[in-house]
Amino acid sequence: MRVFVRARRVLFYTFCILLAFTANAQKIKVACVGNSVTYGAGIKNRTQNSYPAQLQDLLGDTYEVANFGHSGATVLKNGHKPYWIKSEFEQSKAFQPDIVIIHLGLNDQGLNNWPNHNGEFVEDYLDLIRVYKSLASKPKVIICKMSPTLSGHHWFEEGMRESFKEIQTKIELISEKAQVQLIDLHEPLYYFPEYFPDNIHPTKEGATIIAKKAQTAITGDFGGLKLPVLYGEQMVLQRNEPIVISGMANANDQIKISLNNNIEETKVAANGRWKVVFPAMKAGGPYRLSVNSKQSEDITINTVFIGEVWLASGQSNMAFKTKQIEHAESILRDSINTKIHLFSFNGKAWPGAGAFNKNQLESCNADSYFAASGWEQATSKNVKDFSAIAYAYAYNLQKELNVPIGVIHNAVGGSTTQSWISRASMESTHETIDVLNDTHLNPMVQAWTSKRKAENFANKDKLGIKARHPFDPTMLFDAGINSIKSYNIKGVIWYQGESNAERVDFHELLFKMLVNDWRMHWAKPEMPFYYVQLSSINRSTWGHFRDSQRKLLDQISNSGMAVSSDVGHPNNVHPIRKWVVGERLSKLALSKSYQKSIPFSGPLLDYVNVVNNKLEVHFLHGDGLKTVQGKEILDIQIAGTDKIFVKASSKIKGNALEVWSDEVPNPRYVKYGYTPFTEANLINKYGLPTSTFSNLNH
Repeated sequence: MRVFVRARRVLFYTFCILLAFTANAQKIKVACVGNSVTYGAGIKNRTQNSYPAQLQDLLGDTYEVANFGHSGATVLKNGHKPYWIKSEFEQSKAFQPDIVIIHLGLNDQGLNNWPNHNGEFVEDYLDLIRVYKSLASKPKVIICKMSPTLSGHHWFEEGMRESFKEIQTKIELISEKAQVQLIDLHEPLYYFPEYFPDNIHPTKEGATIIAKKAQTAITGDFGGLKLPVLYGEQMVLQRNEPIVISGMANANDQIKISLNNNIEETKVAANGRWKVVFPAMKAGGPYRLSVNSKQSEDITINTVFIGEVWLASGQSNMAFKTKQIEHAESILRDSINTKIHLFSFNGKAWPGAGAFNKNQLESCNADSYFAASGWEQATSKNVKDFSAIAYAYAYNLQKELNVPIGVIHNAVGGSTTQSWISRASMESTHETIDVLNDTHLNPMVQAWTSKRKAENFANKDKLGIKARHPFDPTMLFDAGINSIKSYNIKGVIWYQGESNAERVDFHELLFKMLVNDWRMHWAKPEMPFYYVQLSSINRSTWGHFRDSQRKLLDQISNSGMAVSSDVGHPNNVHPIRKWVVGERLSKLALSKSYQKSIPFSGPLLDYVNVVNNKLEVHFLHGDGLKTVQGKEILDIQIAGTDKIFVKASSKIKGNALEVWSDEVPNPRYVKYGYTPFTEANLINKYGLPTSTFSNLNH
């Protein structure tokens, strides 16, 4: 009897071992090959939280994921730590994987490797792929574009910026040559610098992003058919330009799109992306947009219009609501136009005084910061809480063009210029890299913005939340611009500068960078960019700043500036006469973008002549030069070569201005409207005000 029981036990254990072996043999083996990012360096409990460990959890029991990362490893055989000679390389081959994911290159970019061996990289990487493909298990090989190396790295400006870009380009080439799938790890992670405490190694949260990218690459499951945030009922597409419709779906799905009796079809790429291009269409609608999938539920949008689409962005004066402005009641009653369509992005953590709560802090990242309203037809209810300037702009455009107008509002109170610029651009110059990586108390950053960030983030460390403040460089680009840059727009209207007005020269650099950056991302090198010159208020640098904004007109092509100094307030940074500002912006667009014969600018300084003991100031757009109500010219000063300015006498002489002072026998310089809160009163015959100006080079 004992022998029989013992035999039964042996048979049972043998069966269990065979069952376990069979189950294990059926698992799909995934080998994660790489360097310290794959290994999980710097991640607490890396055996549970590294990207391969998280990938195992995502893929489930039908997969077996193994981590073969080695810190410091290079693709280069002649690198300082070639992966080829590491034990993990031999272990990864012995694993006989079904899938190999390779993430290497970060160490190859170093100054100890790339300068001397960059010509060997492509062939060494192709050899590595060949080795894995030749294994008996015949695995599928997937390679990765590198996760980011951020500009805070001490070698970034010593050559790594350039070598990183070279390697990324070579990895794309390698993918094509070897005919292997490519995962882009740079694209999602680049917008989360808070997950890179040492500028190269991701935290657990960063590893989660990598794991999810790997999971979708392996399974092809991207969650089914999805359209970008700006798609929905009442949407407006840009007329008279090719119409791009794009989205996400599961890999290899077949997508059929119909719009206004046009049909296009496409196959979804391995990365889940799809795109079709319809020919340019005239204004009209409503039309139906149908997106049909063979693998997912179809999407239909029944009210799509084709017209003009503009983005309205900046800080609080652009966000200022229609219900708060002068004559709001009559505007909301008499100036409602349902051919205007509104879309708002609203920050979940508005940077007012005081500490953000837990929910607000958790929203302070590229994925979560903005809440989208969806498209809404302009009604009194919808317009009252919408940007007053953006609505006034759209209203005047629609009245003149008689086509559907779509306006996208995306502005955050107090936001800095640098918060709206992409990291790629900010990492291109030393001055902006310095601010990007050392914002707190940086002399190029206005002190009040640093103070406000400290107030808002008072509880961040205590709650253990990784977050970026809306004022931080690149934050609002990552959260608010990156997700909409594939949606075609006609151009941009912009009202911002209050949070950069104390650093005039630095703002000039930033503003030109911002315009070029957005034009690059929308792939429209001459995209119209119309901005508001700051109003007037008793803040010391504002006269100089307004003049700087005027000078930027000559440095930025296809731009325009609406003067607002005559509708300012001595101590309120949010003056309420916003309708006139939107109207002035619309004049710029109607003339410059739509070729309407209307006056669009007040007088702008052209040149200054010295005539004996007087200055003769000539203007562009100075026809019918006069003062408001025929009063004497206000806020005008004159100086000699000593640059000591005194109040000047002046008179209008045709379309020019004659300026002099008995205290300045040899005048050279003139200032107009330079008082921070100015009562300057020169206008042209169309009633448009003269910009603050000076011929002084600061």
